[in-house]
Amino acid sequence: MRIIHPKLRKQIAQWRYAIVRELSGDTVGGISRENKVQIHFDGDATYHAMLEAISAAEHYVHLEMYMFLSDAIGNTFAQALSKKAKEGIPVRVIYDSIGSSAADPMQWAKMREAGVKVIEYHPVAPWRKRAGIFGRNHRKNLIVDGIIGFTGGMNLGDPWSYQQFKENAWRDTQIQLTGPAAYDLALLFNDSWLYCTDEKLESTPPQPREAPYGSSRCMVVGSQGLGSRKQIRKLFSVHLDQARQSVKMTMPYFVPPRRLRNSMRRACQRGVNITLVLPRNSDVPAVDWLREGLYPSLLRWGVNVIEYLGPTLHAKTMVIDDNLAVIGSNNFDILSVLMNRETAIVVFDDQVTEELNRQWNNDLSLSEPVTRDWQGIRPWWRLWLAQLGCLLLRKL
Repeated sequence: MRIIHPKLRKQIAQWRYAIVRELSGDTVGGISRENKVQIHFDGDATYHAMLEAISAAEHYVHLEMYMFLSDAIGNTFAQALSKKAKEGIPVRVIYDSIGSSAADPMQWAKMREAGVKVIEYHPVAPWRKRAGIFGRNHRKNLIVDGIIGFTGGMNLGDPWSYQQFKENAWRDTQIQLTGPAAYDLALLFNDSWLYCTDEKLESTPPQPREAPYGSSRCMVVGSQGLGSRKQIRKLFSVHLDQARQSVKMTMPYFVPPRRLRNSMRRACQRGVNITLVLPRNSDVPAVDWLREGLYPSLLRWGVNVIEYLGPTLHAKTMVIDDNLAVIGSNNFDILSVLMNRETAIVVFDDQVTEELNRQWNNDLSLSEPVTRDWQGIRPWWRLWLAQLGCLLLRKL
């Protein structure tokens, strides 16, 4: 484990105080201690851990999922949740109407028949209660008994499974929490459930243990969608403003609003080394074109832009000064920071940052830097769309 100089340790303590002060009222329970944190980069290993947690549930299982498909992985989870409900354990599921639009409706019918309470978030049909197009539930949260929680970028579907997609499996990151932070995730679910159903869930904190689950300090930040206090935007801006040495960001969709672009520019002016790992070609081409419209400004400010050339990149992580990590469902784009329900976990743990840095180096081995002559490797139509995107982003 890395030895921290006392002066740096004091700086980290001041940093924690500044973050909590700036995000006062936007975190679920402040900074929680004695959490066990596990980072997953492999989809199959993540799903195995999630299924094990569901199988061992004693009090409840709560799932809040943007994309819950009806493929092999989705069916496996549907069966596991249904089995647990038949055992008499309360199982509640919130799926996003647009994110899960490709799912077979019979999947929800069978789960309901088994006793699972299934809720569709923001139905697209205008005659449905709380229907809507904007303000999606983009979370990927699983909470079991208020003790174990998962969140990050992984949805429930075959694209994240090497067994199903082989070498084309998506590159993503998920965090597993055991301890008080998982209960904070449970409170986020309760808020979503109340919004969708008008039913207030009573969650009792887990009984304290004599031995701690782990040694990690975590902070859970959740945005509530349209009309909220823009918690995710604050989260990003605070960390960019507090950074002193470096920011390493991995993001699949990078279209930040003006305030966050200004935070990046100010950080560069202070001498902070910002490096972005972004996909050259994501699963949403329009986002790629918009993102490339920002390249001239980013390069002029001194931001290091790296394009990932491996399988589809979907991880959403940030490491600041190699001392603090942020892992969540949120992208660095307008939808995540202004409109969607998202979850982000701030982790104060050297081992976690070291683990993310190791994966960062793996990603760099499959990447190429964007240089000032980057336009030479783009077709003319893509450059035209990038210029159009740049004009649009000036207004946001």
